[in-house]
Amino acid sequence: MRKIEVKSLDFTRMKRNIFMVIVILALMAAGNPVYSACDGANCIPLGNDFSMKICAEYQGAQYEFKLNYIQDSSGYFWKMDISTLKQIQSGAGGCIYVGNDGAIKICCANYLDFNYAFTLNYTPYPKDPTGFYWKMDMATLVVTPVVLVADPLFSFQWSLQNTGQTAFSNGAGKPGEDLRMTQALTDKLSGLGVIMAVLDSGLEIAHEDLSGNVIPNGSYNYVNQTTDPTSTATKGDHGTSVAGIIAATAMNGKGGRGVAPRSSLKGFNVLEAQTESTFIESMGGHPRSQNVDVFNMSYGVDSNSYTNLSPTYKDIYDKVAGTLRGGKGGIYVKAAGNGFARFYHGTPAEPYTCAEQSYGRDDLTCQNAAADEEQSRPEVITVGAFNAAGVKSSYSTAGSNLWISAPGGERGTTSPAIITTDQSGVDKGYSRNDLVNPKNSFEIGDPTYNPNCNYTSGFNGTSSAAPHASGAIALLLQTNPNLTRRDVKHILAKTARKIDPISQESIVNIGINGVDYQASQGWVTNAAGYNFHNWYGFGAVNVDAAVAMAKNYQANSLPPLVYYVLMGRFVPMAIPDNNASGVIRTLDMTENLTIENLFVEIVIKHPDTAEIGIEITSPQGTRSILLNIRSAVKTGLNKDGGVVLGSNAFYGEKSKGTWTLKVLDSWPGNTGSLELFNLDIRGY
Repeated sequence: MRKIEVKSLDFTRMKRNIFMVIVILALMAAGNPVYSACDGANCIPLGNDFSMKICAEYQGAQYEFKLNYIQDSSGYFWKMDISTLKQIQSGAGGCIYVGNDGAIKICCANYLDFNYAFTLNYTPYPKDPTGFYWKMDMATLVVTPVVLVADPLFSFQWSLQNTGQTAFSNGAGKPGEDLRMTQALTDKLSGLGVIMAVLDSGLEIAHEDLSGNVIPNGSYNYVNQTTDPTSTATKGDHGTSVAGIIAATAMNGKGGRGVAPRSSLKGFNVLEAQTESTFIESMGGHPRSQNVDVFNMSYGVDSNSYTNLSPTYKDIYDKVAGTLRGGKGGIYVKAAGNGFARFYHGTPAEPYTCAEQSYGRDDLTCQNAAADEEQSRPEVITVGAFNAAGVKSSYSTAGSNLWISAPGGERGTTSPAIITTDQSGVDKGYSRNDLVNPKNSFEIGDPTYNPNCNYTSGFNGTSSAAPHASGAIALLLQTNPNLTRRDVKHILAKTARKIDPISQESIVNIGINGVDYQASQGWVTNAAGYNFHNWYGFGAVNVDAAVAMAKNYQANSLPPLVYYVLMGRFVPMAIPDNNASGVIRTLDMTENLTIENLFVEIVIKHPDTAEIGIEITSPQGTRSILLNIRSAVKTGLNKDGGVVLGSNAFYGEKSKGTWTLKVLDSWPGNTGSLELFNLDIRGY
C-alpha cells in the first residue's frame, strides 16, 4: 500500500484554482499515511481491480487518496476517488513528490509476482471533464519479475498445510487439520489491500519478516507517544508473534509466512497502557485507527466474575464500528480465552483450577467465553482454538458465544504449537525465554532454521487462533472488498468445517442429587441446519470454501436487521438447591424473524454462581447452554439491569414461538433466585 498526488503543467490558472478548492473541501481529519515510501524497495500494491492507494507530497503538504483504474481503449487511465482524499500529518515521510506538472512517478507497483515502474501523466479525460485523471506513459513502463525465495519454515507450518509434521515438537499432527487453504495458496491469495490492526503488547516494526507489511507511521506506542510500538521486553513480545501469524511476508527466504502475507499491519500496544481511552482509540475511535479493516484482539479478562462493558466501550461498538470501512463495518476478531482447565488472576497472578474446587470438574470449561460481555457483541468474532490433531486445544475456553475456531496448537513439546515471528536477536524473545528447559531444540537457536532466534515454534493459545481467523478474513476481503461485517460472519458460519465430528469428550453427564444432567452437549444441529458446538462455534475456518463463497457473494445482500426485546417481568423465583430440574421461565415471541443474534439478559442472586447453570431452548427445540455448571464464574450475575449472555446456536432459526429458560443449582448448601429474564433477538 503506498502513494502519489496531483496537479498538471497544462493546467490553466483557473483550473489550478478550481482543483485546489476541491482539494481543500475534500480534506478529512488528520491521520497517518497508509503506504510506505516509493523508493523501489517497498511497492505500492495493485488491487485485483488495479486500484492504488497512494501518498503524495505537493508543495510541502502530504495527501493520501485512492486511484481507480478506468478501462479505455485509448490507454491506461486512473481516476482519483475524491471521497478518499485527505491531508495527512506533515513530515510523515514516504510520500511521492509531485511537481507542478502533476506527473506521478510510480517507481514500484506490485501485482502478483511482478513489479512495475511507470509514470502517470495528469491529463484531461473527454468522457468526464470534471474528474481528475492520470494516464500511464507506456514509454516509461518497466516490468521486473519478483525473485521469489521459498520460506524455510513454511513446510513446518501445520496450521496452513498440515501434512502430519511435528513442527519441532515430539509429536505429529494429523494431515488435513488446518485452515484448509490449499487453493488459496495455489492462487496466491495474500490479503493485498487489507489493513490489519494488532491490538496487543507491541509490534516489532523492523522485524525482517514483518517490516515490508508494516504501514510506516501507522502504528502507535501508548507508552511513549511515538509511532513505534516495538516492545522493550526481553522475554518475548506477544504482539509481534500475533502479527507474524497474520502477515509474515511470503517467499522472501526468511522464516515462515502469514495467512495473509501481503496484508498491511498497524500495531497498537494497548496492553502496555491499559486505559479505556487507549483501547477506544485503537478500535476505530481515533483517526489513526479509522482506516483499519480488521482488528485483532488476542487478549481477554481472567476473572472469577462476569465482566461487563462500560457505556463508553459500548459506544465504540454501537456508534463507531458500523461507520468503519465506508459503512461496511469494522471487523473485530477476539480470542475466546485460555481458561478451559485453569487460568491466572489477581495481583500477583495466582492459578485458579476449577477441578481443585469442592464441586470442580476437569471436563467442563472452567472459564466461560460468554462471561465476558464484549465477546458476545455482534460486531465481534470470538475464536476458539484447535490443535494439530484436529480437536479442541487443551486450554481453549468454551462458550455459547463462539463463532468460529482456528489453529492454536498446544505447547510445542509433546505436540505442535504455532511457528511464527519472535523478537529479533539471540538475546531476547520467547525462543530464549527458557534456556534450561526449552520447549524444543528450535527454541535455542536451531543452526539451520533459527540461527538468529528471530522465530519461535512455541506460540499457542487462542491468541494464536484469533490471528489465523483474522488472516483468513483478510483473504475474504481481498476476494470481495465490498463484504460487510455481517457478510463476513455469515460466510464463515456457512462454510465452517465440522471439526472433531464425534466429539465424545465434550458430552458430559453429571449426577445432581441422583438425577442425570447433561452439562455439556457436544455438536448440535439447529432447525436451520447449522452445526454448532460450545467448543468450536460453527466449526473450523475453511478458507477455500469461504473464499469460493465470497467470490460470487452479493455483498450487503442480507436484509436489514430488526431488533426485538421480550421483557420477562415477574416476581423473583427461588432456584431449588442442588436440583437438576431448576427453575423454568418462558417467553412467547410473536415476531417470526430469521435469527442472526440472540442475547439473554439475566439477573441471578446467589452466593456462588459457579454452582449455577443457565440454558435456553428455542421454539424448534434447539438447546443452548449459556453458562455451564461448576465454572469459575462465582460472582457478577446480579448486576443492575442484568448481564448479557450471547448464543450463536440459533443462527438462521425462526424466532416465533415459546422460548424456555432454565436456571439450575448443581451443589448443595447455597440458595439463590432468578430476578430477571429478558430476551433480545436481532434478525430479519
